[in-house]
Amino acid sequence: MKIKHQIKKLYKELLPLYKAELLNELLAEQELEGIVLAQAEDSVSQKRVNKPCPYCSSTKVHKRGKQNGSQVYQCKDCKKNYRETTGTPLYRIQIKEKWQMYLDFMERGFPIKKIAEKLDISIQTSFDWRHKILSSLEQFIPKELNSTVECDEMEFSLSNKGDRNLKRKARKRANDFIRNRDDKETSTVQVITVVERETAKKFFKVVETKRLTKEQIEIALDGKLAKGTTLVTDKHYSYKSYIKDYQDINHKRLLAKDHVDKKDKSIHLQNVNNVHSQVREFIRPFKGVSSKYLQNYLNWYAYQNQINTHKETLKNWFIALLLSSDAYEIFLQFKENAMLIRT
Repeated sequence: MKIKHQIKKLYKELLPLYKAELLNELLAEQELEGIVLAQAEDSVSQKRVNKPCPYCSSTKVHKRGKQNGSQVYQCKDCKKNYRETTGTPLYRIQIKEKWQMYLDFMERGFPIKKIAEKLDISIQTSFDWRHKILSSLEQFIPKELNSTVECDEMEFSLSNKGDRNLKRKARKRANDFIRNRDDKETSTVQVITVVERETAKKFFKVVETKRLTKEQIEIALDGKLAKGTTLVTDKHYSYKSYIKDYQDINHKRLLAKDHVDKKDKSIHLQNVNNVHSQVREFIRPFKGVSSKYLQNYLNWYAYQNQINTHKETLKNWFIALLLSSDAYEIFLQFKENAMLIRT
């Protein structure tokens, strides 16, 4: 304990730059020991008796010891063996020892190429790791929203960043486009944003379309509004058409140009508009996100507060990864439409 206090005292005397360097060096040493990942695995193993079988979903499983520090299970029904990481973003990763540093750099907003350079991995690996991690965040999507819910959409230009087979002339800059130039070409994506006022729960749905339809709104909301919920929207005709099939939901509307309804101050979209501003700020440092990857980045923004804490952010990230038993399959589906990065 005496040595611990001495170290703290010396640390406080360092300049901010040297403090950051020291923390990074200590984190790197801890990374080589795999401490945080091991702690996360132990925490997950303790919280649940056994991990259900990822192959047949059976809960009739038993533990078969550990292999390379990871808990091994055997399913009594299908007789297959699997690990704590099977089905998670950590599945089939050969160099797990670099994931702790990767998560730290990712949390600090480092771009994919810079992380690849710092960790001495390929840009393709850095890209894959980011989206494996983001694929695990679907577990945080709210199952149901109630009370008062605001819903609105924001628009992004359709981005084909990284696509080497464009069917149009390349643009000089991200905003150098003409919105929906003709009836055939769609040049925008709409992001349906839903925010529950009381809890600030939120989720997003990306739709490649010129104008939202009733069917697209129905798919996005997907039964998430509880009976008796008050839904606040603008006067877009598709919301009005959608709500006709849900008589148990109270629908309140206001003109899109009005910040607050002039007759009823409770009718406003200020929360969802604030979220839109925050999303654009969150997306800006990435210097353009391809539309086919936009959903993953929106999930990152929406659910990062459920993982980040002052002391155990990295551990909570690992716990989230280990609890996302279908994230690997989600990533494979995503990968079918993702680009191959040539380096």
